[in-house]
Amino acid sequence: MNLGRNHIERCVRIGAVALVLAVAGLALAAPLAAQDAGVLERAAASRAKGAQDAPVLVFEIADFQCPYCARFSLDVFPQLDSAYIRSGKVQWVFVNLPLPSLHPRAWAAAEAALCAGGVADGFWGFHDRLFADQAEWAQAENPHEVFLRYARESGIPTEPFETCLLADGVASLLLEDVVFAASARVSGTPTFVIDRETVVVGLKSFEEWSALLDDALRRKTGADRR
Repeated sequence: MNLGRNHIERCVRIGAVALVLAVAGLALAAPLAAQDAGVLERAAASRAKGAQDAPVLVFEIADFQCPYCARFSLDVFPQLDSAYIRSGKVQWVFVNLPLPSLHPRAWAAAEAALCAGGVADGFWGFHDRLFADQAEWAQAENPHEVFLRYARESGIPTEPFETCLLADGVASLLLEDVVFAASARVSGTPTFVIDRETVVVGLKSFEEWSALLDDALRRKTGADRR
């Protein structure tokens, strides 16, 4: 994958190796409690959306505090979800790439979304709320309290949710996400990888995405499935 070009659509650019070291340092700065393997397993599974046997797989690599990621989530993704994911054509997997030097609350937001998935299969609902209300929690004096309120309002049990947050219960999963992004040479958000081959960088329209996914489906099925 060659991501060496300048892309004005990127929310940010940062060296992948430096990012891994920075995020690892942030995650390991606080003592980690023994992680609940069940919570981790559910958290990992919960950010996959769509049929496991869908012919096309898309990884979305994003930062919850990135404004371009929010625009994609609010303006484009619902159409993709309806046309391609719910129809069984595409499985979509969200990969966290928090950029703490530029978005200081992105790591905490990613933990909150994964904890919601780990304790109540609530990743995507929390994902939607984080992007819809990005300005609120990003500017809040205490985002932890905001995340707890989101959990209550979403029907997520707050006690195990907060325990997951305070124990950094999904930190290892977040680090795996960052390493995945680094291995794919991703240096900004949002970035997407279609079938581990085609890299899509930045904010694209539904029409542009439709052309990309239809082409991927044709390659997989040998037929136009538009």
